[in-house]
Amino acid sequence: MSKVQSGAAEGGFRQAMAWLHTWGGLWACWVLFVIFLTGSLGVFDEPITRWMKPHLPQAAEATGDTSLDDGFDRPQAVRMARTWFEENQPDAHFWGIGLPSDEDPSIRLFWQDPQENFHNSRIDASTGKPVDGSRERDSEGGHHFVHMHFEFHGGTAGIWFVGAFTMAMLVALVSGIVIHKRIFKDFFTFRPGKGQRSWLDAHNALSVLSLPFQLMIAYTGLATFYALYMPAGILAHYDNEEAYFADLLTQPQHQEITGIAAPLAKFDDLLLHAEQQLQRPASFVSIEHPNDTSSSVLVFGRFIEKPGEYRLLGDGGGRVFFNGVTGEQTDVQMPGELRGGAAQDVQSVMANLHFAAFGGHLVRWLYFFSGLAGAAMLATGALLFMVKRRQRSLNEFGSATPRVYRVIEVLNVGTLTGLTIACVAFFWGNRLLPLGIADRPEWEIVVFFAVWLLSFVHAGLRPAARAWVEQLLALAALCLLLPLLNWLTVGDQLFSYLQRGDGERAGVELVALGTGVLSLWGAWRLTRPRVAPARNRQRAVVAEAQ
Repeated sequence: MSKVQSGAAEGGFRQAMAWLHTWGGLWACWVLFVIFLTGSLGVFDEPITRWMKPHLPQAAEATGDTSLDDGFDRPQAVRMARTWFEENQPDAHFWGIGLPSDEDPSIRLFWQDPQENFHNSRIDASTGKPVDGSRERDSEGGHHFVHMHFEFHGGTAGIWFVGAFTMAMLVALVSGIVIHKRIFKDFFTFRPGKGQRSWLDAHNALSVLSLPFQLMIAYTGLATFYALYMPAGILAHYDNEEAYFADLLTQPQHQEITGIAAPLAKFDDLLLHAEQQLQRPASFVSIEHPNDTSSSVLVFGRFIEKPGEYRLLGDGGGRVFFNGVTGEQTDVQMPGELRGGAAQDVQSVMANLHFAAFGGHLVRWLYFFSGLAGAAMLATGALLFMVKRRQRSLNEFGSATPRVYRVIEVLNVGTLTGLTIACVAFFWGNRLLPLGIADRPEWEIVVFFAVWLLSFVHAGLRPAARAWVEQLLALAALCLLLPLLNWLTVGDQLFSYLQRGDGERAGVELVALGTGVLSLWGAWRLTRPRVAPARNRQRAVVAEAQ
């Protein structure tokens, strides 16, 4: 092949990749922005949950202590839970008991009714009576952002939806690498105040900065749900996924309900036996098919974080399996015991990498800022598309091109600023919704989606330039006033958090304040009088002189 032919072929391939990166990236960037922003917030789901549930105690320092005597009477807790279930949910298919700990001193109850609907409640660990929820701020907490990140609150369909866009992201990343000849030089190049050139520089720099993180987070996210995304190999050899994992992890298989009544063994005896086996306190007890001959009991050991010891495979908490009727131990997996062979170990590493389940607070902050850098890369890419089209329309859609551009502008405003406003509104909903109302966590999520929808309506009704400024100002107000709202509704505030060393709750408000300041700066930049570049001013002077 001649040099001319080679160059043409190369140019054709790069041009095709440029088209794929531009249009494929554009239609995927709005969903990916949601995934990155909510995923970044989801890294700190527990601190967010503590801020949204003021009744929870301050997070305790990790000590690595595995002592069984931690001040909580867990055998009494399981007896109380069993009594409550037998009196209120004797026909449930599943019982779950969350045991009291420093994070939540109450007993958490979970069950699946005969219609296979899941429910939960809480009882006092000392009296066994239901916790008065009217005095507490029930909330979805930071788990809302986690569920938005991986399934958009859509269950299995949502996981497939996110998986499809994650694949699109990998395509956009690879095509972006192909079209950038000077990828590392672009990382060190930023020319502010140059309009389209500045947006491209910002997009390139953010892309290169967060490229390793983006490749890792996209690939590991897909690997985490491999059984869902690639079930053919499993179903070719097993009847269902449960049988596959039971065989892979060499643990007792799920038993079908028989409908034959049988009394359960004593939970407290099973709990004590499991704790002696695992040499650590139990955190959760699950009972499948209670009061049936197929009943089984599973006791989970508490996950104990050891300061200064971080491993990608982790040590887990261990678990002990029992026959629910006879009380016979059927299996035990000790803390740190790995099962499934090398392939399963790799998948576990992938999952721990994706969920930042190692490295403590340092790694979580690294993931947080890397995720925000990825979101900013997507945002600058979407903005760059419209900046270029404002300067010179390419008329891609013929007579409908202006309308398509308008739709893209509305999607940009409603996604980039509107989603962020909705995230902060979620915190406001937590503080303003009445205590004790039914389904309060669900109403918080309704507030989130309602505000997000309104942001799209606002963007569609207002000129693009005004919509950007107004939504940035709204975001700034919500963020900057959030600590004041917390003080007025809960009686706590940033300085008291800092004074007593509650870094988790203080961090939530500090991030909100920082976001508010950045939003104000962005609104100010958009409202500044635009000064023409020096070259344009020079041309104007010459033209006037002539």
